[in-house]
Amino acid sequence: MLQDYAPKLEKLLPLAQKAYGLRTTDSPAHVASREYTNLLKEYYDNGGSLVAMAKELDVAYAGLRRRVFMIDAPMRDERTHSRVEPADFDKAVDRVKQAKKVSAEKYHEQLLAEYNAGVSLGKLAQALGISSSNPLYYGVQRARRRLTEQA
Repeated sequence: MLQDYAPKLEKLLPLAQKAYGLRTTDSPAHVASREYTNLLKEYYDNGGSLVAMAKELDVAYAGLRRRVFMIDAPMRDERTHSRVEPADFDKAVDRVKQAKKVSAEKYHEQLLAEYNAGVSLGKLAQALGISSSNPLYYGVQRARRRLTEQA
């Protein structure tokens, strides 16, 4: 199965990697990214190994796993900007730090709460000493997914 899917994915990979910003964007890169993700999901659902595919494509396993498991995560239609005052931002950072000490689940829930309140995850990443906001967005998506599964 790896030999069936790898060439299809390899063909899409260069353009799919250029898709930045909102997933709802309608650009060639985003179309390729969605097709890439759908093929990965199909491959995985049919019993394919993401570890083997990551090695075959020479990409990070974590990225493939995120695509497959977060495929149903809700998408936003527009970019949001921080709506939080500096003093409130400092409190948000403290709340996130405290939640992280409790558990990964509480950390993700707090990230979602702060994100919904208008806190910029980019600024939050800087305040937490994280070089990228990607892990924070991943935490937000995980919390949303858990909420969806509980409903």
